[in-house]
Amino acid sequence: DHISKSFGAVRALQAITFSVQRAEIVALVGDNGAGKSTLVKIISGALTPDSGKLWLEGREVHFRRPADAIREGIETVYQHLALIEELDVADNIYLGREVTRGGWLGKVIGWLDRPQMRRSTQQAISQLHVKIPSPNRSVRRLSGGQRQAVAIGRAITWGHKLLILDEPTAALGVEETEQVLVTIEKLRDEQGLSMIVVSHNMQDVYRIADRIVVLRQGRHVATLLKQETTPQEIVAYITGAKSQAQPAEEQSAWQPSKISHN
Repeated sequence: DHISKSFGAVRALQAITFSVQRAEIVALVGDNGAGKSTLVKIISGALTPDSGKLWLEGREVHFRRPADAIREGIETVYQHLALIEELDVADNIYLGREVTRGGWLGKVIGWLDRPQMRRSTQQAISQLHVKIPSPNRSVRRLSGGQRQAVAIGRAITWGHKLLILDEPTAALGVEETEQVLVTIEKLRDEQGLSMIVVSHNMQDVYRIADRIVVLRQGRHVATLLKQETTPQEIVAYITGAKSQAQPAEEQSAWQPSKISHN
């Protein structure tokens, strides 16, 4: 509840409260400096809030580092993707989480079980309905859309509760953007994954989001249901041309179907 964060005299976030339900896409929007990145870093464990609480499935959680959030099933795909071009798809999926073989080869030598890693990678990529020739393909040889799919595939391999996507289509062309948006929709509709999507693209936001949370100058100024708003209204809240007296946010008791980040 009421997440706040300051950097010296600058208040980056002021009493932010919002939630994400299962199988829901919440778009986090706002102009530069609105506090989106700071909020994402707090949810993903890269920053700790000065005050306020994080709740996950009805219990309070404390993240001191990204590994804490990852252990709770929260994965973040940042805009820069953090892929290593010299490695293949499978090695990027399992980077830092490599699977070793059983027996003494794995325990003593640390021999990697590459066949298992490739099978699991192929399964993860197939869920995204994106054409990637082989788990052995070097990331350097992939298109922008395919690289985004690899980053998302890595995230869903380990993150089973919440996926955070930071500007997932910012560097993509029209065709690749469509590919990524379809992937995001399928993750929600077919796998029931909860997602927070940070984006400046109002067309993308309006297409995939179930709800839109608007930040302005570190404050939560509106929560909008897609079916009850328009891209123009969203922009009006972002720019300050329109304001909401009290953001429409769930304040009821926790329900088993809700993943809450209040």
